[in-house]
Amino acid sequence: MGEPLCGTFNPSIDAKGRMSFPNKLRDILGAEFYLCVGYDKPYIAVYSVEEFKKYCDKLYEIAGEIGSEARRMLIAGAERQVPDKQGRIFIPQFLREYAGITNEVTVIGNLNRAEIWDSAKYDENRKSVDPAAIRAALANLVL
Repeated sequence: MGEPLCGTFNPSIDAKGRMSFPNKLRDILGAEFYLCVGYDKPYIAVYSVEEFKKYCDKLYEIAGEIGSEARRMLIAGAERQVPDKQGRIFIPQFLREYAGITNEVTVIGNLNRAEIWDSAKYDENRKSVDPAAIRAALANLVL
């Protein structure tokens, strides 16, 4: 993993699905990156070219029919993005629908990827996490 992606941002998104992608994250992701469905929650995962290749390699290791279906589900809607001169990207309708994005988005850095969430869904997800469970998971780490 290269430099970790971190931070929380609230850019605007227009009715056509264009949004200004945060400079701090763009600087780390590079000149182009990939958007795809989040594998564990309804968000859009954003990977650098290098991290997307690693992600695809890991998906390829899943054997059999379930591996094929997982790749179809997670990669079929992937989109390569090159931000325009204003730093805007286009989020296709399919991905906006998957993530439930309506008019407000939250973009977060999550170490090896960024995540684009519908702001209300992101807040709901954050509130559903048990702080005691997080403390327990971190208890054995040396920080």
